[in-house]
Amino acid sequence: MVQALMELAQRDHGALDCCVVVILSHGCQASHLQFPGAVYGTDGSPVPVERIVNIFNGTGCPSLGGKPKLFFIQACGGGQKDHGFEVVSASREDRAPDGNPEPDAFPFQDHPGSYDQPDAVSSLPTPSDIFVSYSTFPGFVSWRDTKSGSWYIETLVGVLDQWAHSEDLQSLLLRVANAVSEKGIYKQIPGCFNFLRKKLFFKTS
Repeated sequence: MVQALMELAQRDHGALDCCVVVILSHGCQASHLQFPGAVYGTDGSPVPVERIVNIFNGTGCPSLGGKPKLFFIQACGGGQKDHGFEVVSASREDRAPDGNPEPDAFPFQDHPGSYDQPDAVSSLPTPSDIFVSYSTFPGFVSWRDTKSGSWYIETLVGVLDQWAHSEDLQSLLLRVANAVSEKGIYKQIPGCFNFLRKKLFFKTS
């Protein structure tokens, strides 16, 4: 996976407007400085999300400098199962979808270190224009339905189909977070790390 992403980053993206990386895999916790979590490659080894993202930062991929780099991570952030909490205005839609939900996590822990973070020295900050969307909160399971698949991906596709022509990326993902949070007996809430400098709209026509 790392090799494939490095090959992608080394291409000339001068004629393109942005880069989108979508990863669906098993996931786990991992020590980190910037972006939490890790995803498993086909060799069974976990790859930290921050390693994936940093392949495409301003230093690693100059041809995408100043352009949005979007990462959508469908993977567990850990092994915790969220039972949620009761709210007075609970909707009748807060029920389990058809089939049995399944987690896709493997517990993984590493020992955190202590590091200093350097100050930015370039004309644009090295991690600028990066957006990382996670299917679940760090440390928690990301659920899928045995029939329809990942709650997050299924919802993301539906929201993009319906609203991408008129709303910016962050507004779209708020819709995704709200819809996913209403699913199931076990609960899940997607979230993101947003280092974009402007609102991002998808060109749909």
